Amino acid sequence: MENNVVNNTEKNKQNKWIFPVLAGAVALSLGINGYQAINLQELRQQVGGVHKQVGEFREGLAKVDQDVSSNIGAVKQEVASVRTEAKHTAMSVGQAAQSAVRKNAEMVSKLAKVEEENNRKVAEELSQVRTTTEQANFKLTDVTSDVGNVKTEVASAKSEIAATKSDLSQTINDLKRATGDMGVMSGLIATNGKELQALRELGERDYFEFKIVKNTLPQRVGDIQLALKKSDMKKNRFTVEVTADDKRIEKKDKTVNEPVQFYVASKARQPYELVINQITKDSVSGYLAKPKVTVARR
Repeated sequence: MENNVVNNTEKNKQNKWIFPVLAGAVALSLGINGYQAINLQELRQQVGGVHKQVGEFREGLAKVDQDVSSNIGAVKQEVASVRTEAKHTAMSVGQAAQSAVRKNAEMVSKLAKVEEENNRKVAEELSQVRTTTEQANFKLTDVTSDVGNVKTEVASAKSEIAATKSDLSQTINDLKRATGDMGVMSGLIATNGKELQALRELGERDYFEFKIVKNTLPQRVGDIQLALKKSDMKKNRFTVEVTADDKRIEKKDKTVNEPVQFYVASKARQPYELVINQITKDSVSGYLAKPKVTVARR
């Protein structure tokens, strides 16, 4: 019985504290729930903001993804184009390289042929040069010999020229002067071809040799005309007709080596001289001596 009372008492004590505790717990629970409700509302608002940001972020990501996809597509197209161009370029380069190699081979072949041809020509030219050199050496030997002969001939010619000069001087010394048929002292008189050549060497007059036949048309000698009218071998006499300045002059019965003189006023102030060295039955031969100094025709 006492135990029951004690138990009841204890129970009553416990019950006495239980209600306030429960009330406090409930109040605390309500407070916590209120706080949690407020926090939950704020959390929901924050979550809503986050969702909004996530949505905007997703939209941004979608746009970025779209831009990236577009850029990637463009890049892929450009890469494909570059690859195609590179492929074509590689093919062109390969063809160009093959063409260059082929042309290089052709050029090398041509150069080899040209070099071979040049070597052949050089060899031929060297051979020709050797042959020419040998021939030149032979000719040089001949020329040396000829030079020796020429020197000998020159020495001989000098001796001959000296002798000729001496002979010419002697011939000139032997020539004679005579008075012409006009009473004028003539130049030196030549009686043959050798003496006439000596006169030419002196160069004082111009000389024209001639041979004229009797009873023929007048023959031009220098700048005059001569006609043989008569020839006498036995007496060594002749008669000629001279035509000069449109005038005729007859020279009668002249002798061999006699200076036959006449003036040609339009040509010279000195007299012309006609010398006959040889007379035959029907011809005469000799020379005409014409002054070198002439005058103008008036």
